[in-house]
Amino acid sequence: MPELDDVELPLGEAAYRRLRADIVACRLSPGQRLTERGLASQLGMGVSPIRDALTRLDHEGLVRTIPRKGYQVMPLTIQSVNELFDFWAIVGPELVRRGVTGASSDQFDRARMLATKFSQLTRHTGADTRKLALDSVEAIGQFFDLLAEATGNRYLIAAHRQVTGEVQRVWTLVIESELVDFGRRVADLDDIGDAMSRRDADIAADLIRRHIERSHIRVLEVLARWPSVVTAEVVSN
Repeated sequence: MPELDDVELPLGEAAYRRLRADIVACRLSPGQRLTERGLASQLGMGVSPIRDALTRLDHEGLVRTIPRKGYQVMPLTIQSVNELFDFWAIVGPELVRRGVTGASSDQFDRARMLATKFSQLTRHTGADTRKLALDSVEAIGQFFDLLAEATGNRYLIAAHRQVTGEVQRVWTLVIESELVDFGRRVADLDDIGDAMSRRDADIAADLIRRHIERSHIRVLEVLARWPSVVTAEVVSN
């Protein structure tokens, strides 16, 4: 999704985009406490747009309200991550199937270009693996953004909007831990560009399903190594 300069946006929208990006990128960590006044001071905004942004993020499940104490970035637990990927394995493939089928020529061309980018990122040598991994997560998120829009189904779009932020947040934590094999993580998407070129919705959906299922296993394998998981909440090491 193209980023607009904050000065071109209403303050509430600018605050929402900034806070959402910071949560997804884990610059605001899972479990971190937030206050309206603290965020207003940090972002140089009034309390009202911050409150509006936090209300939207609460509805999306990225923050939660703590009565009389402010807000908290939604914590992650092994159970919540497990449930997240279970749900995404149901929604993601159908979103791709319907998106490929219903996409306009422009939407499809942009999605196809993003699909071919996944495997290309793994072929760079001598580059910063962490940056490549984060770039891949961003490209995959943009791919799903486009296809969600192409479905024209507001319920699928809403489900995608909530889930994709959580999935990106989990992967960012895993990548930052430097315990994940980046090349192996995206290898199962090598054929997605070909499926998109042939506009084969069923094969594209099946590839995404397998990718989500394998990602689910890999993420749980990595998180299980973290000492913090024994205390229920997953936090960055």
